[in-house]
Amino acid sequence: MLSFKLAAQNLKKGLKSFAPFIVASVTMFVLLFVTAAIAQSPSLEKMKGGAAVGQMMSFAMWILAIFGGIILIYSYRFLQLQRSREFGLYDILGLGKKKIALVSFFELVMSYIATVIIGTIVGIAFSKFLFLIFINMIGESNFNLAITPASILTVAAIFLLFFALLLIIGTFIIWKSSSLDLLREASKGEKEPKSNIFMALIGIVLLIVGYGLALNVDNPVKALSTFFLAVLAVILGTYFFYISFTVWYLKWRKKRNSYYKPQNFITISSMLYRMKANAVGLANITILLSMTLVTLVVTIGIFLGSTQTVERSFPKEGQYTVYSQEKTGNQLAQDLQEKADQAGVKISNVTTALSADYLMGNGQKEGEKTLNITPTGDQKTAIQFSMTTLQTLKNLDENVADISGNQINILDYFGAYPKIKEFNWFGTKYEVKDIMATQDLTKYPIMMNITTPMLLIFPNDAALHQALEVYNKANNDGEQAYQVSPSVTVNFDIAEKDQERLTNALGNNDGDHMLSFRSAEMKEVRTGIGAFVFIGLVLGISFILGAALIIYYKQLSEGVQDKRSFKILQEVGLSKEQVSKTIKSQVSMIFLLPIAMTIVHFSFAYIMISKLIGIFGIMDSQLILWISLGTIAALAFIYWLIYKGTSLVYYNIVEKK
Repeated sequence: MLSFKLAAQNLKKGLKSFAPFIVASVTMFVLLFVTAAIAQSPSLEKMKGGAAVGQMMSFAMWILAIFGGIILIYSYRFLQLQRSREFGLYDILGLGKKKIALVSFFELVMSYIATVIIGTIVGIAFSKFLFLIFINMIGESNFNLAITPASILTVAAIFLLFFALLLIIGTFIIWKSSSLDLLREASKGEKEPKSNIFMALIGIVLLIVGYGLALNVDNPVKALSTFFLAVLAVILGTYFFYISFTVWYLKWRKKRNSYYKPQNFITISSMLYRMKANAVGLANITILLSMTLVTLVVTIGIFLGSTQTVERSFPKEGQYTVYSQEKTGNQLAQDLQEKADQAGVKISNVTTALSADYLMGNGQKEGEKTLNITPTGDQKTAIQFSMTTLQTLKNLDENVADISGNQINILDYFGAYPKIKEFNWFGTKYEVKDIMATQDLTKYPIMMNITTPMLLIFPNDAALHQALEVYNKANNDGEQAYQVSPSVTVNFDIAEKDQERLTNALGNNDGDHMLSFRSAEMKEVRTGIGAFVFIGLVLGISFILGAALIIYYKQLSEGVQDKRSFKILQEVGLSKEQVSKTIKSQVSMIFLLPIAMTIVHFSFAYIMISKLIGIFGIMDSQLILWISLGTIAALAFIYWLIYKGTSLVYYNIVEKK
């Protein structure tokens, strides 16, 4: 009972020490609870695509669980460091390590109960609020989130494992440490680290490799395949950079005459002797900020760009595609008008487009100006094509360069082939007159996706049919033989209330024709990406909170360690103003470096990130640029608020008499 009373008394009297740990625990509990509540909610059964949403939320829950575990270990280790002197006194007074561990056990039990109770109450309210945002994001009308006991038990069980792990870690540290070690632990400083030129070179090389991989991405497929390798190189390079370069920089500053100014002398010496801990902490903050920035830019870009993508695929509300060569575009438009009249449905602004889609070949560059297309063999160089004609685009009032004979224009969705002048199509050579960008066409239905990066524009119908004949002949190979025919798409406007009647009049979609509507496709896309975007926002919030917690603990620990040093310096004659300048100089350096490195990382990763967003068919470079700049500004502002808030903690500790 003595151990339990001591634990309860410690929590009551030492709430200031326990508060950061409990806040961190409750914060991670709430974020984990949000994803678990949505993933396991019966409400998803009523939602179109709800099963996929549930799977994505479950995946996000386990990512957050891993991240939450790391944050809790970091927080609890800091708490133990602050209380090591207290545990050392317990041991000297004869309490014994077994009872000290038991005190720690009861403290964790009470902290766990408080975390579950507070986290569940806050989590339920926060889950319903975020679910309402999610429902509006995907355009659903059902916004009632049913929270099951299973979701509460799932998160409580995960946190039970976390706290059991904390108990094991804490008990092991108490058990292996002597009373003297525990008494000295909180005030123990770092030895001056040695500069390591080899480690510095490794860090620079890793950063160059990561940046190089990011800069050399020219299409979404390559971005997807090299993303994790580039991220791993940059993460490792960041750690090596901070551990090596910062030590070298401080030692370089130490050799200069400016080192002997009071504020520089104290700042440089103080940071140099604890740079091992500072370097890792700064690297962690930089990586979390970078993850926040990338996550938010990608998710916001996908959310805002998804509407644009659907509108590019559906220039008008209705789209009727016929995979038959029996009738011309005008004849199919007349047939559609007759069916609409019979059904009592009004359609307007009817246009037609001739195209051929899903043509696959191997694309291999010959220098910068020649692209050779051969039958599919090597999947690494496979390219998928769409085709249309100049006349189709002219009929839609698109601004396209005139071509004739063996000339073609190319619409390069991803900007991967900016200098192509000769196009070898399965042995037939074409002169490329103009390379167009996605924004050059506004009325043609562009089906942008990761596997179709190029639209070929031929002078007329005869040229398109001839190119298809060459394609079909080249791919006529035994069991793998297949034939591609052109299709005609009729685009038109129609009221949403009339869509069902027109669908019934045309019959079910089959292999010969397909009827689709922009509004239905928009809802489908929003449902598909809504969960992804929502998870990205939750993860972004988690990463920035994680960075804030690490910064807070860093300021708290730095303040405790610096307080005694600054007090001694004041006693030997350093003025309060000089102490204040020194504090500001040290805090500014710690804070400015991570955000500066984050912006550098993102700048080099920008091309890769824009290509990753392009996987979802979003090609508006200006939109992605403005989203990136806005997100950087918002993150910098939030980081400044964290800086101001946590700096006050540091100042209050150091300047407190």
